[in-house]
Amino acid sequence: MGDRDRRGQLALVGLLAALVMQIALPYLPVEWMYGDRMRQVVVRAKVFPPEVARLEPSKTPEPVVTVTLAQVTETPPEEVPAVATQTVIPTAAAVDLVRACQWADRLEGAERMLALSRLEWESDFAGAKVISSCNLVAGNNPKAIVLHHTGGELSGAVARFQEKEEASAHYIVDRDGTVYQMVPESYGAKHVNCYNQRSFCLATCPICEDEVGRLEEPYLQSVGIEIVNLGAVDSTVYTGAVYEDYQMAFGHRYWEDYPPAQVKSLKALVEDISIRWGIPLDTEHVIGHSLINQKSDPGPALNLFWRRYGEPARDAIWP
Repeated sequence: MGDRDRRGQLALVGLLAALVMQIALPYLPVEWMYGDRMRQVVVRAKVFPPEVARLEPSKTPEPVVTVTLAQVTETPPEEVPAVATQTVIPTAAAVDLVRACQWADRLEGAERMLALSRLEWESDFAGAKVISSCNLVAGNNPKAIVLHHTGGELSGAVARFQEKEEASAHYIVDRDGTVYQMVPESYGAKHVNCYNQRSFCLATCPICEDEVGRLEEPYLQSVGIEIVNLGAVDSTVYTGAVYEDYQMAFGHRYWEDYPPAQVKSLKALVEDISIRWGIPLDTEHVIGHSLINQKSDPGPALNLFWRRYGEPARDAIWP
């Protein structure tokens, strides 16, 4: 056999041996090939299911914010229970009540009402029950207290004041004397409005101009109190307490009367506001809506500084 044929046979054997090793390699114990010393460097990897391998790295959740008028407090995420329906106000929107309301007003329906219910702030009047309205503006500087009647029931007033871009008031006093606060006194509530035109408000308005006669919106110069009362009524239909006004103010003779419990709470509320803001208790600073806009409220049944001329008669609330 020639050298050329021997070299060809050796090459063929080498190829066959390489092929056998390629097939057998995955099944051979590592010690057979590399010896005991390689045991120390063999790494056995744990294989995860595909769905686990695709998971993104976990992100640290943002803190939950409780909105209060005095301060913004952060609660660590791990301390907050997981509630599927909980609405969380973002940190960026929780600087003050105006910004919190701007965030809440982006929501609709039940989500918005839930956000309103989670706005937390301290009432200005001791004992008042807080029900938040977002119809407010910053920068109120109260110089007067303006009284209104709701013209309907408590539920209707609350529902209206919680609607977007509607009216509002700082307080509502119910017939039983319960006081509700819907807007903090340091914010303006939309209970009186000149709509940027002095002529829209009456000349009798004592809080619609500054010292040089320029327009000042009255809702930024006052605290507004709504009193649950129907106003003028039909005495042949209405079955509640009625005040008969002999002078027929605003063209009406019969008005729903204000019960003693309601008047008592109103008196305490007005006097408390007067002390805190330095507002005098007189006819120029405790006024009805009827002195600002073409309105009849609170009507002749609420005699602030004068004796009622009608039936039943009653002394002034502030003689």
